[in-house]
Amino acid sequence: MSELMYEKTPVWQRMLWTDWPHRLTALLVGLLLLQFVTWITKENGVWLPETVRIVQLTLLVTFLIEHVPRLHWLARGFIQMIAVIALNAHVLRDYKIIDDVSVSSYFSSQLFLNLYQLTPYLWFALSTWVIYLALIWWVEVKWRIYLLMIVSVLAMCIRDSFSNVYLWPQVVMVLGCGLFLLILCHFQRLRRKDPTAWSYLADYPMSISVPVITLVCLTLSIGSIMPEVSPLLTDPYTAWRNFQGQPVNFTTGKGVEVAAAAGDSSSGYSRNDTSLGGGFEFDFTPVMTVETSHRSYWRGETRSFYSGKGWELGEGDRRAQVSSVRADVPLTSDPRTAGSKLKTIEVTQTVTILSEEKYPVLFGAFSLQKVVDLGGVKTGFEPLLWAPSQSEMRFNEQQRQAFPKSYTVVSQMPIVDEEVLRQVPAELPNRVELAEYLQLPDNTPNRVRQLAADITKDTVSPYDKAKKIEQYLRQTYPYTNKPDLTKGRSRDFVERFLFEIKEGYCDYFSSAMAVLSRSSGLPTRWVKGYASGSTTVPDEYLNMSVEQGMLDPDAAGVYTVRNADAHSWVEIYFSGYGWIPFEPTSGFVLPRAAQLQETVIDMSTLPEIPETAEETAVFSNPGHVASISGLVLLAIALVAFLVWKLQVIELIKERIERRRASLLKQKVIVECERMLRICRRNGYTRDEHETLREATRRWIKQSKWMKADLEQVLSIFEKAKYSNAEITEDDWQSTTQLVEKLRSQF
Repeated sequence: MSELMYEKTPVWQRMLWTDWPHRLTALLVGLLLLQFVTWITKENGVWLPETVRIVQLTLLVTFLIEHVPRLHWLARGFIQMIAVIALNAHVLRDYKIIDDVSVSSYFSSQLFLNLYQLTPYLWFALSTWVIYLALIWWVEVKWRIYLLMIVSVLAMCIRDSFSNVYLWPQVVMVLGCGLFLLILCHFQRLRRKDPTAWSYLADYPMSISVPVITLVCLTLSIGSIMPEVSPLLTDPYTAWRNFQGQPVNFTTGKGVEVAAAAGDSSSGYSRNDTSLGGGFEFDFTPVMTVETSHRSYWRGETRSFYSGKGWELGEGDRRAQVSSVRADVPLTSDPRTAGSKLKTIEVTQTVTILSEEKYPVLFGAFSLQKVVDLGGVKTGFEPLLWAPSQSEMRFNEQQRQAFPKSYTVVSQMPIVDEEVLRQVPAELPNRVELAEYLQLPDNTPNRVRQLAADITKDTVSPYDKAKKIEQYLRQTYPYTNKPDLTKGRSRDFVERFLFEIKEGYCDYFSSAMAVLSRSSGLPTRWVKGYASGSTTVPDEYLNMSVEQGMLDPDAAGVYTVRNADAHSWVEIYFSGYGWIPFEPTSGFVLPRAAQLQETVIDMSTLPEIPETAEETAVFSNPGHVASISGLVLLAIALVAFLVWKLQVIELIKERIERRRASLLKQKVIVECERMLRICRRNGYTRDEHETLREATRRWIKQSKWMKADLEQVLSIFEKAKYSNAEITEDDWQSTTQLVEKLRSQF
């Protein structure tokens, strides 16, 4: 833009359009860095809230000052540094970390003392500022942008796959910023090669920005409305676990949504189960911690009426008798389980709620026996109502009392003795009382009933029928949080899962087992709550200890339960024993209680520990070997990419050819061959039948900006190749300089 046009342009247009490629670069780099800040905020306890705010404001201030036109880079940097220090002090004052300090004091003798008060927060802010400016310089070259995208996406994908941190939105943003940065880099290249075209774009940026933005938005819109397709490849973590013959432990971070409505939503405890299906996104927000004497599922509510679409309260659920609750007083038992022969163990749990939600029930292991306290006191039990027939500890929200932030309950967890349960007779003496748990819609598809008959045809006892159905579902259908709904045609939810979609999460598996069990004459109820959650023991040590028999997977401990751990399963009634839980969902393991027995260890039978055990422990752990192998492969891939991108091999070959060229004529010919390779890499190819002069003439027609340089190189080349005239040192130096110039302009 000329000086005269610049002076006539309104101020707001100058602010908007002056040096617009640099402005867009600063915006995209800021957005890219913001994705890393978001990643760090998702990591528990890595940064303090005030640190996050300081870093975010530093990005914003740096971005805004970069938009000030016609400002010398030294002045711009000085202003940015002062602004960063000022906002650092402002944020720390807001968080009551430092006392109020006047601006003038920063220029007094106490300058270093005041700056000391800002550390270490100031280092985070200044580092962010320096990284921001460094990245603006870094993305000026295409290969650097590619390298930045590859490293960023790989790091986020690896962290997302091997942890509870969900980073796919950040991956998408990084890719989007990278693509736009590549477009801007292309424009900068055009600026060097064709100043006339660039001048037009600089004066009328809308002529190119509107089509580019429209094309990108149209592509994103089409992608958003496309039907979802199941992944063709298994993620590395799942593939490794399957290779080791181990199930994927979804309960330690890959949890599940209960009753996700049609369409995608976030995982968590559902309030409406009348219409099941759809998919969901994992939400790893903590819900509660449970300090327990035995691992269990944390049971919430039950449903008995299946409508074909989902689960609703049956007549028995609505008319269920409830009783009040008192501290340390045993709860009324279910009359249908009177005289039960089922053996149990006592499990004590202290639940600490971490969310602000108000739940309809208190969660605990099945089955609750008594409530010890609420918030550490033995009063305030008025909102609690015990429904023995559903084994639910309901919380009456109409009492307008805050949901207890902590409570302690005692449960009697059933000990499943399979040999005893297989002796249970098939006939139900109280079939009328259990009619609601045998209910199925009149229009239940025949092929669902036939499948139940086929699965259980070789069984005799009710327990064997239940186990057959459970194993069939676990082994036949894969787990996914985003099933391919386009395959579904049936109106019945279970039929759609079993015969059409053939994949899903816990709602699909648990509902299918309930319907198949009822079709086989087994009284079944649908249960929802939370899976066990995760402990503070790292997965790799937990799995190794369990495999070696050193640690009980259902041992006592403190379990952190997240929204992603929301889960559903089933309970089946067996005459004389009551309700027994079953886990049909692939990848999940139901905690089991065992009768405590005194174990005597004979120390003489223990194997001796070799002296080199500590040195070889790292290499004997498959997880460590996989991690090291993955890092080595990643490093090799990066080195190979840099070797290819920086053309290291070709540079080595060129140096060898230069050394071999003892005469100046040979050196000129080598430089011209080097120019041909440079042109070929940038799309200017020479056909086999063409001479160098014919090829350069064709290239000049395509790009007139190369005319003067190519003609001068061609003249020296023909002099060296076909003439008897001597080549001078100046000719060779001139050829080298022209080739380097062409290389830098591509």
